[in-house]
Amino acid sequence: MVFLLDWPETVGLLFLIIGFVLAIMSGNAVVLYITCFLMGLIFGRMWYKFRVSQCIPLFIVVMAFFLGFILGGIYANLRIIALLLLAGILVGYWLHAKKIIRSL
Repeated sequence: MVFLLDWPETVGLLFLIIGFVLAIMSGNAVVLYITCFLMGLIFGRMWYKFRVSQCIPLFIVVMAFFLGFILGGIYANLRIIALLLLAGILVGYWLHAKKIIRSL
């Protein structure tokens, strides 16, 4: 395994575990939904920052997080989780594209 070639899979596995732990540690569905939206905002920022060079690895990381979040948040509604994550990504990207939030 060469880390320079396989880093998206490694980071994806890490985010799968992070998503699972975050979903398990959230006490109820409302906290789970808020956490999902906030992580979507973070992924939206990453999408804006790496929009040209790293699209496929970022997609792998987001999907791994989404899978971990779904596995850990089994008591929550899957559609709401998917919509909130997507909404967070789109809002985060839009805020950076309109220069409302500046990134270094």
